[in-house]
Amino acid sequence: MDFEATYAACFHKVFRFALSMAGNANEAEEVAQETFFRAMKSISTLKSDAAVDAWLFRIARNVYISRLRKRKRELPEEHMDTLPDDHSIEQQLEDRDQAARILQALHRLPEPYKEIFTLRVYGDIPYRQIAALFDKGESWARVTYYRARMMLTETVEKEME
Repeated sequence: MDFEATYAACFHKVFRFALSMAGNANEAEEVAQETFFRAMKSISTLKSDAAVDAWLFRIARNVYISRLRKRKRELPEEHMDTLPDDHSIEQQLEDRDQAARILQALHRLPEPYKEIFTLRVYGDIPYRQIAALFDKGESWARVTYYRARMMLTETVEKEME
């Protein structure tokens, strides 16, 4: 596998996935870089028929969770709400207010809905690969995505009333 080509083809997807989890461009950049560093170190463990995107997303998810755990140990709990929050992705979307509402609602979704929706929309990952990430069936991924979309729609509509 050509690692440089994989990096060029997948970095933006991994970054967007990390941004959807972190809500902060700087944190997302760190997560994406660490993801590719770990991927480069363990490229030999990747099966040739495995989906590279799903493998990278799994690594990114683990990196992000590790960083959260480490941060939680380092910061007193009362300071957790004051971490910087940079929603720069809003600026890339046409309707900034609506994008902000959707991203805030997305951030409040419970797992696995939040992650499934993020993988599907921001990562453009097929249901088959999402299912493989969670060791579930493709229909589970489709239903979970549908439910996440319905939850988001309902939340955003309530906030607009």
